[in-house]
Amino acid sequence: MLKILTFLTLLVTSTVSRSTDDIPDLFLFLISNTPAECKDQTYELATKLMKTKNDLELKYGNIEMLYNKELMNSLVQKFKTISDSINSPNCSTINFVKYFLDGTVFIGNEIYGEAFACLSEEDLETKFTDCNTGMVPKDSDVLEYLKPVSYCVTHKLECSPEDRKHFISAVYAGADLFETFNNGREVLKKMESNKLTLKFLPEKYEHILK
Repeated sequence: MLKILTFLTLLVTSTVSRSTDDIPDLFLFLISNTPAECKDQTYELATKLMKTKNDLELKYGNIEMLYNKELMNSLVQKFKTISDSINSPNCSTINFVKYFLDGTVFIGNEIYGEAFACLSEEDLETKFTDCNTGMVPKDSDVLEYLKPVSYCVTHKLECSPEDRKHFISAVYAGADLFETFNNGREVLKKMESNKLTLKFLPEKYEHILK
């Protein structure tokens, strides 16, 4: 989830500043491909996201914030409020960001709800390492194997079946967000040509664990 929040912050920073220095290619692509009629809405959205970051005084990259349930739930709620205020069916850039907002809200709710009490006590890093060792080929991109590895981790958790469902749903959703981000240019082009409607669907993750 931290990487997703970092993605949103970078997007906000690059859009509000309207500077092209040191901005990743995808962000340049987002800005340069925003139609004139969507510019004002894009800047308004970016301003809201930046204000959220500043209000909470977040330091992205600080892993400790992930264990602050109150802070993270506050962030998730603010993202939900921003996403709910979006009404730009014809603005691909804004809807692209909304997809990530909705996905982040879903992940946050899954992790920082009732499941957090158990998950925060788990040694997830060790469990991921154990599963990685037997499943991910050497020199491979771990993200490509995130779903099967997380499925393995889920069955190592000493949590209730319901908490495990929340965990696996969050990780699978995160994997899909990363995949969409990595293919951002292609996704945006398809959205702009009406070949793709990008919408986050929570129900997609309801029955991963039988």
